[in-house]
Amino acid sequence: MIPQRACRALARPWADLLSSLIVVVTSGLLLLWAGQVQAGEIRDVQTLAPLVGKIIRTVVSIRVGTGMAAASGSVNTGLPMTKEVSGAGVIIKSESGLIVTSNHLIDGAKSLSVELSDGRRFEAKFVVADERHDLAMLMVSASGLTAATVGRSVDAEPGDFVLAVGGTAGLAQGVSFGIVSALHRSRAGIPCQDLIQTDALLDHGSSGGPLFNLRGEVIGIVVATTGETERGFGLAIPSDAIDRIFVRLT
Repeated sequence: MIPQRACRALARPWADLLSSLIVVVTSGLLLLWAGQVQAGEIRDVQTLAPLVGKIIRTVVSIRVGTGMAAASGSVNTGLPMTKEVSGAGVIIKSESGLIVTSNHLIDGAKSLSVELSDGRRFEAKFVVADERHDLAMLMVSASGLTAATVGRSVDAEPGDFVLAVGGTAGLAQGVSFGIVSALHRSRAGIPCQDLIQTDALLDHGSSGGPLFNLRGEVIGIVVATTGETERGFGLAIPSDAIDRIFVRLT
């Protein structure tokens, strides 16, 4: 029995040493992870709420009224039927009230209105469009706007965490979390052939809304979802295309 006790006595220090090493390594990894998260402007590793609270103020809901011909078989009142579609946009210049969204969303619009995150609503004015990249710019006359920072989509890589903000008509803006799942995607019907794909689930009302990285920078403008029903993965125009739309202002 004495040799067994001696073995147990020798085993305890080794077990204690191994436990200490595990704690040190784990703590080091957590510190490393926390440091990376802090660089991405997330204050609490348990929640994205601080970042969401910052970026959601830059996102607007857009309502588009379009004129449509009377349906076949309906009573002709002499007045065109109207249809309202909804999407999203992002404020990129607070002082001038400039908003970027998808061109297909507002194409053919008879009326445009924008709702801010604080509930205020304004009539919007069309400014310019870039059909090749399916982007458009609107303008609202409003004070107290918060503009987003436009990032470099060329730096995005598969695996990067992203946040998409958008929603459905009549509902508050929703936030989806995911990753960049692929780059340089294309899809029939979308002029831009260099799309960012994300696995963040999006509603159809998210079209025109921003795709953010974890630094709170816009790296894309949502142009479509892959879902045939209400929700699906997102495809976004790279944010580098936003610079090209400014050229059309001059």
